[in-house]
Amino acid sequence: MEKLAHSFKAFWFCLTSVGVVDSISDYEKKYIRFTNVIAVLTAMAVVTYIPLSMFQGNYPLAILQVADAMFILAVLWLNHKNYHTLSRYTYLVVVNAFVFINSCFIGFESHVHDFFYITYIVPFLLFSVRDYKNIIFGVLIAIGFFYAYNHLYQFFTAYNLNLAAQHGIDAINLWMKFVLFGLAIYLLSYYNYITESKLAKSNQMLQAQAQELKRSNQDLEEFASVISHDLRAPVRSISSFMTLLKRRYADKLDGPAMEFIDMSQNSAERMSRQIEDMLSYSKVGRNLPMSVSVDVNATIRVIEVELGEKFRERNAKIIIAQELPKLRAVHQSMIHHIFQNLIANGIKFNNSAAPEVLISYTAEQDRYVFQIKDNGIGIGSQYKDKLFQMFKRLHKDAEFEGTGIGLAVCKKIVNFYGGEIWFESETGKGTSFFFSMPNRQSMAVIYNANRNKPLSASMAASAG
Repeated sequence: MEKLAHSFKAFWFCLTSVGVVDSISDYEKKYIRFTNVIAVLTAMAVVTYIPLSMFQGNYPLAILQVADAMFILAVLWLNHKNYHTLSRYTYLVVVNAFVFINSCFIGFESHVHDFFYITYIVPFLLFSVRDYKNIIFGVLIAIGFFYAYNHLYQFFTAYNLNLAAQHGIDAINLWMKFVLFGLAIYLLSYYNYITESKLAKSNQMLQAQAQELKRSNQDLEEFASVISHDLRAPVRSISSFMTLLKRRYADKLDGPAMEFIDMSQNSAERMSRQIEDMLSYSKVGRNLPMSVSVDVNATIRVIEVELGEKFRERNAKIIIAQELPKLRAVHQSMIHHIFQNLIANGIKFNNSAAPEVLISYTAEQDRYVFQIKDNGIGIGSQYKDKLFQMFKRLHKDAEFEGTGIGLAVCKKIVNFYGGEIWFESETGKGTSFFFSMPNRQSMAVIYNANRNKPLSASMAASAG
């Protein structure tokens, strides 16, 4: 008996899993199984009417019922061929047609037309709630058949069964309604239980992975700090010894030897900068202090002071097109890094006699979009997908110094706040970097709100 039950269970699972493949999401699998189960149960319900129709001598109706059962089982074949939406519509049309035909030919007193109330519910079982268009179409199919029945059934009264037979079928239908409603509720509850169980298991796995990731990140942070400290020490030693060697034995070394020493020093300094930049990249979003309000105008003034010597050397200047906003719930150091890097790049990658960096912004719904525009050498369009990657440098060290990490850090910071960063450029005609930051309307206070200063301001650091 147990073996028979196991075989039946295996057969039922196989039958109701037709069309369920691994490439389909679990969410979609649920609705495919719903369709298969409902189709099989409906076909079984249709088959129960066939002997009764034959007993009543209504052979044409029996033939139609056989055809209905075959069409309903065709739903499984369509699912097997991966026509999942078509299979559901096929079921909806066939089952409503079955109810319509039986209601017309059997007679009003059999109350077969009451099954339209069930077909009205079926679309909610076959389609996701998010798939509201298909649900609406499915409901309209049921309403359409019911409307047609209400206006046409009186033309079939000559073909109806006698009242005794109709009452007998009504008694059968009463039990059938209880069974179908119960099965529908059970199926919905059962498969929701299966889905929720899988979701709970997935959540447990995600929590475990989150804990492991947290531990791994802590290990990586400690590792980065240790490696940074342990690497910087020998790099500094190399640079110091090269300087000492050059100072003590400069008169004993020829030109090529001095060149080798200079190359070694430059390499050591470049490695030191790379270590510092990699450490900065790894620390983005970690061990941050409390978020605060950051006045971008004040941040630009600080950067102007920090880069003042470079500005004077290059006869460069920063121009602020308008009063910049205050950013709420951000971190001073991270905002400072973005602006400093983009401004410094605008001056560094610039062959103009008077480099300029123009800073402006626009307010767009729930975000600010900042623009850092320079009159530099520009960037070719072929570098659009590479510019923000780590160590992606567009120039040789002899042309422009750097490690290729600065823009990667900017991108990571902007992404940390849920923003985006991109650029527009043309070779030889300068570059405009854009990045978005959250504009929290309920908290935001525009910096110029209580000031009488004009919106247009200029800050310049020039030679002299």
